[in-house]
Amino acid sequence: PPPPPPSFFYTPTRPYAILSGLVGSEMCIRDSHSALENVYALAEADEIKHINLIRDYDPSIPEINGDENLFIQALLNIVKNAQQAVEGTQDAFIEIKSRIEYGKPINGIIHQTICCIEIRDNGPGIPEHLHDQVFFPMVSVKENGSGLGLTIAQDIIRIHGGSIFFNSNPGDTVFAIYIPIKIENKESKIA
Repeated sequence: PPPPPPSFFYTPTRPYAILSGLVGSEMCIRDSHSALENVYALAEADEIKHINLIRDYDPSIPEINGDENLFIQALLNIVKNAQQAVEGTQDAFIEIKSRIEYGKPINGIIHQTICCIEIRDNGPGIPEHLHDQVFFPMVSVKENGSGLGLTIAQDIIRIHGGSIFFNSNPGDTVFAIYIPIKIENKESKIA
């Protein structure tokens, strides 16, 4: 059999027990930019003056199917980690970026249209020895961290049919979230 994918990618066999009660949650059509703006406003309200928060949104992204509050929580968990990671970094920044991608696989299924959200920071990066464990519960770089933020974020993204992965080097850490966009074929009728 093929080797299992690295643990920092979502694997369909990994149970998501933390949020298992939310699987039947009402999933409504939501505007991804509204969620991103809420996350931006909450991050900006933290009054961490030395961090430059950057927004770079693709205006062509259609609505996505999901629970906006859960989606905001997932993004906020990642942004909060980034805020803590860049503390003490000179010219610290966090960028929240959205883009459309086409014909990409998510969890082994190729989707026609995908919303990609990236959260990038220029902190010291995630130690390499934690790369395979970063989404596991109780794993944290922070001395007083609970180690649940990324686990919960991954579970929420999975509930939305998406995946999350990261790439981390000193001075450049990116968490990328991929959510499939279901575009309905709408025929226009001519009278």
